[in-house]
Amino acid sequence: MTLDSEFSKQTTELILQTLELYKTAGASPRIGDTWNCSNVGDFLCGFFVGEMVGSALSAFQIVHKREPTADEHLEIIELVESHSKEIKEFFAKFN
Repeated sequence: MTLDSEFSKQTTELILQTLELYKTAGASPRIGDTWNCSNVGDFLCGFFVGEMVGSALSAFQIVHKREPTADEHLEIIELVESHSKEIKEFFAKFN
């Protein structure tokens, strides 16, 4: 692992806390029409994953004052993927 443990811990907390916010807020009934998608859950899942990876990459840049290496970038993606079961189960409810 190349990411420091504190950054990994904070990123994991961000993922879990944001997922809980999504669970509380639900989804707009206009998503399917606005974005012209038939599988709203799949769309939201992809949006969530992109949001988490993007937020973690931005946080990495702020904390470390540099771009992540390819290995660090992959580890950030893996942190999100480690919660894929819970993420997929929640967003599947919107399909």
